[in-house]
Amino acid sequence: MEFTVIDAHVIRSNHDDRGGKTDAEDPDEMIAWFKELRHLDLSCSNILHIANLGLISSTNLTSLKLSVNRIDKICNLETYTNLLELDLSHNHIKQIENLQGLVKLRRLVLNHNPLTTVQNLDSQLDSLEMLDIGYCKITSIRFIFYLKKFKNLVSLIVEGNPFRIVPADSERKFIISLVQSLLVYNNKTVTVEEKKESLETFSKLISLLENNDKKLKRLSEDEKLRLERMNARKDAFLDRIPESGDVDFNVSIFRNPTVEQVLNENSRYGIHNAYRVHAENFRQLINEITEAAETSRETRTRLVIEFREKLRCLINDGVNESRKCVTKFAEYKKRLKCDLHKSGDSLQDDTVATDETQLVMQREAAKHKRLDKRTRVLWLVLMGHEDSLFRKITEMIAVLQDVLEKHIMEFKQLVNNRFGVLQRQQNVFLQFVLEYAVCSAQSDDVSIRFHKIVC
Repeated sequence: MEFTVIDAHVIRSNHDDRGGKTDAEDPDEMIAWFKELRHLDLSCSNILHIANLGLISSTNLTSLKLSVNRIDKICNLETYTNLLELDLSHNHIKQIENLQGLVKLRRLVLNHNPLTTVQNLDSQLDSLEMLDIGYCKITSIRFIFYLKKFKNLVSLIVEGNPFRIVPADSERKFIISLVQSLLVYNNKTVTVEEKKESLETFSKLISLLENNDKKLKRLSEDEKLRLERMNARKDAFLDRIPESGDVDFNVSIFRNPTVEQVLNENSRYGIHNAYRVHAENFRQLINEITEAAETSRETRTRLVIEFREKLRCLINDGVNESRKCVTKFAEYKKRLKCDLHKSGDSLQDDTVATDETQLVMQREAAKHKRLDKRTRVLWLVLMGHEDSLFRKITEMIAVLQDVLEKHIMEFKQLVNNRFGVLQRQQNVFLQFVLEYAVCSAQSDDVSIRFHKIVC
């Protein structure tokens, strides 16, 4: 089977088949037509990929229909920010994606595709009014909890999907009660009485879901704050490493009243051995971080010293070159002044005709002009030296900055990895200790737990 590629010929032929009139022989008319095109229907064109739509103006196109093709991925539509309708039904699309730029999209038709869920439509939260996902492969009702956030969604089609709600006759009421903005469900109008009855039937569930949403929101905010605090501590730890001296390791970093009590009460269970093994691993990781910090510091110091030496040589070379130019100009100016003095003396002692006097004065004026010209040339040369020196210094600084940033990023990545290992080891050990605090452990269980700690 021969697949079709979207190009000017395909767009024009599909438009002509649907009643459009364009002159294929006039390029200017074709370009103008592409720019003004608002509705494009490429259905039943055996298209495999969405590509080459750059011919169409991303400003004017509001409707795009690509149904009954062989498209397996949504892509290359990000620039069509004014698109209001998108029809991709009867294709091979498995995932909704790459629609972030379609912020004005109102109608999205995706029926008869192997979709398993509804996602990645956050950019259309305020604009989407109609969604058709009928006869797909959606097996879970969870997508409804996602769609309940779309406050302007008035039409939803989900029939033909394998998900089930028990009892079966409650599906319509359940979805209407959750997505309360719906006016049409599965191509049937939602009446006021039906919506009221649905809300009454599932009022407890709706209340529970709302409370759950609030709880999840609070938990999300708390988790966000916790992560921010953890990252702040981690960043502070990372920032201190390169600047400080040797990192002091304190075995009591894991000591707290609970740990102390468990260690004292359970000495016969071998927990002290686990503590020592864990502390040794921790010390080894800290030593690795310290060595990495020292190596990074030495590398940066060496790079700065090399940069300073290169900069000194570069400045000395530039100054010497400029000094040569100035010295050469000073010698030229000195010779010229001597010539001018000789000419002046000859004019004072000379009793020749006026014409010869004027000739001498013209020569002096020419010499002054040459001096002015040489002065300007010297100025330009010196300015050129300065610009060249500035460019070279700027390039050197940029190179040094790139190298330093690379070394710092590598060092921070290493420390970050080691820091994660430290946290995981600490959590494992504390969990091990707390198990002793809340229950009475058997000797065989202890050996298993100790094996986990060591491994």
